[in-house]
Amino acid sequence: SVVEEFEDDSIEVFEEEEDTGIESLRGGRKFRAKRKHFVIGDEDLLGYLEDLIRKERIDKIKNIGRDRVKGVVIGFSHGVVTISTLSINDFCEGDGVALIRGDSIKLIGVVMIEDKKNIVVRLTSNIGFHIGERVEICKSEVLIGYDLCLNLIERIREGSLSSRELAAVNVVFKNIDMGPINRVHLSDTRDIRDDFHLDRYQIEAVESILGLRKGEILLIVGPPGTGKTRVIAKAAYELAKRGEKVLITSHTNRAVDNAIELLPLEISLRVGRPEKTLSHVRKYLLSYRAKRDLGRKFRELENEIKRLNENIRKLRRKYKKPYSSKKRISRLLNKHEKLLREKIVWRDRMVKRVNSKMIGGARIVASTLIKSQLYPLENIRFNTVLIDECSQVSVILALLGMVKADKWVLIGDHRQLMPIFKTINKKDEMLSDLSAFSRLKNKYGQRVVWLKKYYRGNPIIIGFSSKYIYEEEIIPSERSREIKLDISIPLSRDALFLDPSRPIVFIDVRGEERTLRGGTRYNPAEVDVIANIVKLIKKYLENVEVGIITPYKIQRKKIREIIDDRRIEIGTVDSFQGREKDIIIFSITATDNLKFVANPNRLNVALTRAKKKLIVVGNLESIKDCKEDLLKQFIKYVSKNKGIFDWNTKSWKI
Repeated sequence: SVVEEFEDDSIEVFEEEEDTGIESLRGGRKFRAKRKHFVIGDEDLLGYLEDLIRKERIDKIKNIGRDRVKGVVIGFSHGVVTISTLSINDFCEGDGVALIRGDSIKLIGVVMIEDKKNIVVRLTSNIGFHIGERVEICKSEVLIGYDLCLNLIERIREGSLSSRELAAVNVVFKNIDMGPINRVHLSDTRDIRDDFHLDRYQIEAVESILGLRKGEILLIVGPPGTGKTRVIAKAAYELAKRGEKVLITSHTNRAVDNAIELLPLEISLRVGRPEKTLSHVRKYLLSYRAKRDLGRKFRELENEIKRLNENIRKLRRKYKKPYSSKKRISRLLNKHEKLLREKIVWRDRMVKRVNSKMIGGARIVASTLIKSQLYPLENIRFNTVLIDECSQVSVILALLGMVKADKWVLIGDHRQLMPIFKTINKKDEMLSDLSAFSRLKNKYGQRVVWLKKYYRGNPIIIGFSSKYIYEEEIIPSERSREIKLDISIPLSRDALFLDPSRPIVFIDVRGEERTLRGGTRYNPAEVDVIANIVKLIKKYLENVEVGIITPYKIQRKKIREIIDDRRIEIGTVDSFQGREKDIIIFSITATDNLKFVANPNRLNVALTRAKKKLIVVGNLESIKDCKEDLLKQFIKYVSKNKGIFDWNTKSWKI
């Protein structure tokens, strides 16, 4: 559903590069934030967030374009409306439907039946329609994330929080004295899958989680490839063994899936939509397991619903034919739709009973932050919540998960991407202030533990970030030294850059950026070179995962137009946080102003996704001439590792 879509889609790229201040209205008073010393105090934060979320919500409504579906009402009776859409729609059974009228978007109901050109909606609001009425609809969950955050802010203002919720809010908005971290000895240091023993940093993190007392917070800094997902899974498992109920959550479905797939099926439950979860995680899904448990009666009811759906479709087709008995068909349609509604209501009751039983019995539940506030989790409480990828989560979004538990573990990396808001120009200091992880790390510095041992890929790949981003805090594991490409046949001259002994390569392409209206950039020369790189990878390597990333959405689009292989993932840097591939191709794209590319957090994410080979494509001269020291240091680092490759001459630069 778009509940998850909102969360995953919130990872957008800022492409504006202006350096203006931020204006907002709060309580009738205008205030301005300067770039250099932007600090939002706790007393200002709630009001600022409220203004910001309202602006984001308005911006979403204005730009709802691709989510907007036009249609005509062709049936309305018994609390059911049938809409024929003018184009193919992607509504699914169970999706919330909202009606768009001007600047207003209102939830009207839930999809009962869908096909490519028609949807039948069970109405949940008291709203009327007439046959032939033209309507605009969208998935209602487009706005639900904003509305949940605004609702929580309103409840904070009104003082209508439970004692558990208030404790979480106070940790964020006040300074609570918690003292030093308490640790509980971990006797079994094996990984959940029994693949290996946790390292000392991972053990410290798990023991610190186990030692949390009610009303305490712990922040775990997890640089790329240091095993934070395994720590989350191990900690959740150990807490569950001690009788706790644990929530694993994040703002993205993938982060949630990565943790839950490591856990035993019998004590773990994934709540979410099947189409939003990884295929191998679906056995954990509540919906999958509920249907299995309901057995024969449920299957019979599902078959009845399918038969009614098919009959309704046939009747509609007959209704459209000339000379048909429209009155008789209309009566039959009404009868079938009424019966369908009754069957669906009965099915939903059956599912709710089983859902309640399963959620009550699960020791570990995993969902996105937004889903944790919706059915069937809205009234479920937990002992401990573990929030992953928390540096990219805003303060108020993190609170949606925190208010559900007595103890809070935030896992993130203040050196990776911050929360992203479309209605403000990016300000590194400000975004850090709005990040739940960065803000709380600064506030509760004595409650922070680090993961430091690197496992993801070749140590030369992480070497640059370790030195220039993490002040040499990252320690490559022994086994990481063996991670490299395996190529058994001699490389042709144009494929020398695939040399396994050079895990990090910069390919010098003398291309120039082009700028579209709005400031977004693309680079045709880099697109062509990347297409050739992919062909050579396919020639010399089998069964390797390849990812292509760029800071700019238009460049991503141009690359996808020329590389149609869906096995190769192409995305923006911002969408790749938390991901990894055997080979990463990073298209710098820009050749003029490189400030956006060289943002330390963004560059760190781009350079740390690869396990075996990092290929950076860019214009060497433009980097040498730019003002961005970090990019220049990167070129020096690659040069030191003999990795500068000239695409024109197909040779290494000394």
